Amino acid sequence: MELKDQLQDYTESEFYRLLEDFFEDTDTNDLPNTEYDKHISKLAEHFANIVDHPEGNGLIFHPVAGREDSPRGVIEEIKNWYKAQGKQCFKN
Repeated sequence: MELKDQLQDYTESEFYRLLEDFFEDTDTNDLPNTEYDKHISKLAEHFANIVDHPEGNGLIFHPVAGREDSPRGVIEEIKNWYKAQGKQCFKN
């Protein structure tokens, strides 16, 4: 998957696909352990750099109680937070 410069460059479905690597059994799970670890670290850093949310990549790794621990739960929190800030989050 091509990593984009900012969150607003992703459609919601593209960003969902990025998040699946953290939560789902995807083709990246077939990578050798060190390559998989590097891949996840790179995605986590990318997420933290492009998502302007106070929890950063904690949205993925340390979800608050009551929030769905899934790609959908992360996206819903991002959408709600961006809306509350009056900001656009995903490309239409």
